[in-house]
Amino acid sequence: MSDIQGLIINGYTHPCSVHLLFNFSSEASGLENIRGFFKELLPHLQSAEDWGALKPEMMLNIGLTAGGIAIVKPELDVQNSSFSTTFKKGPWDPNNAQQSLGDYGAGDPSEWWNKKFKNEEVHCVVHAYAMNPGAQESIVAIITAAAANSNTAVKELKPLVSNTGRLEQYLLVPSDFIHFRYRDSIDEPDLNDDPAGEDQQDLNNFLIGYSTLQDPIPGPLSGPEAKFAKNGCYNAFRILYQDTAAFYKFLEEQAALIAPKLKQTEEFAAEWLAAKMCGRWRNGSPLVLSPEKPEQATSKSTDFGYLANDMKGSKCPFSAHTRVANPRDEGVDVAGSTIVPRLLRRGMAYGPPLSVDPGADRGLIGLFLCGDLNTQFETLYGWMNMNNFSDVFDPAKKTPQDPLVANRIGAEQGNIDIDFTIPMEDGTSIVIAGPLPQFIVTRGTAYCLLPSISALKEIASGI
Repeated sequence: MSDIQGLIINGYTHPCSVHLLFNFSSEASGLENIRGFFKELLPHLQSAEDWGALKPEMMLNIGLTAGGIAIVKPELDVQNSSFSTTFKKGPWDPNNAQQSLGDYGAGDPSEWWNKKFKNEEVHCVVHAYAMNPGAQESIVAIITAAAANSNTAVKELKPLVSNTGRLEQYLLVPSDFIHFRYRDSIDEPDLNDDPAGEDQQDLNNFLIGYSTLQDPIPGPLSGPEAKFAKNGCYNAFRILYQDTAAFYKFLEEQAALIAPKLKQTEEFAAEWLAAKMCGRWRNGSPLVLSPEKPEQATSKSTDFGYLANDMKGSKCPFSAHTRVANPRDEGVDVAGSTIVPRLLRRGMAYGPPLSVDPGADRGLIGLFLCGDLNTQFETLYGWMNMNNFSDVFDPAKKTPQDPLVANRIGAEQGNIDIDFTIPMEDGTSIVIAGPLPQFIVTRGTAYCLLPSISALKEIASGI
């Protein structure tokens, strides 16, 4: 644990965080100054060791893109190394990552980071956490001073159109809810650390250098790059704008149509629809366990399946976001594979709520941790965009999409079902006519390696 960055093992609950992006100079003369940047950050680098009864007041973790690794470790020859093609080419590549991510329109990679810098310019992400605003100011000052001391070899990139331009966590109330008012980060892999574990959620399938499974196998597995990457983990760092106004308007308009069919109030119908879109009521109760109403007793429940309880989708629709992201025992069959991949997710809201500033940028800072970007992160994202991974979806019919998160591919592609169908207990269905609004828009994505502590020390020392 002392060699693993803490973010991989622990879902931090510090109320304050800032996620700073940096660009490195590619000039060989700047390498020593870049090493100095890392050296100044090392005292605040948090490992996965148990910190005891008191949380650190401030701490940080560090991620590097393939472009960043190529600069700080030129001897690895990253582009000709055994790092995966997905990692090397980046999330904007139209022939690899974008085949699954499907970022279109306002979320197209050409629009990312509010067009303030190029995708290839992101070399490093420093994730800073603090117990209070004062400590946040202190850790950000330490990080930015380290960059300033680099003699322009390290330059901060500011992606947002805001007062600071930085990706700063906004503390919503309650703190574990997001802008769409859903409780967040309930269901995470258990990270069993059995080194011979053969479950998709075992730690050795997230950490590089340990997997016993055939698919995925976190790599690279050979060469000096394997030694450098061991004890690391990949992070699909994704900034997702949430169109909160469109979401609330959609619920209100649809509730007026649904309420008479449910013989309920429009207020209940809006909550019912929000739950059917997500797979959980907004307090967190899974529909499989609490199909009629949200319940405090089930608000954080994770121990349930679909096979014995809901293979008709009358409790939880097949396309509901949480069911698509983790179909559990429902059964999947994609190109002969029955694997249900898992992700570690560390997420936090950015931007003020609609009630504070209607015109502000707001959404989610998503850290999706995995051992293999393609078979874990991109596979699940592809499922969200096109629900065709399970026998519960009729291949003879048009392919539905996740109603919350999917990028709306559009009605012009005749194989996409633009409606959202909600099966009912009596065998009928309530159909929300599409196309649904684009509730989520990608603001930027970076594929990073969260290297081991020893690898970061190696960078800092140059040895």
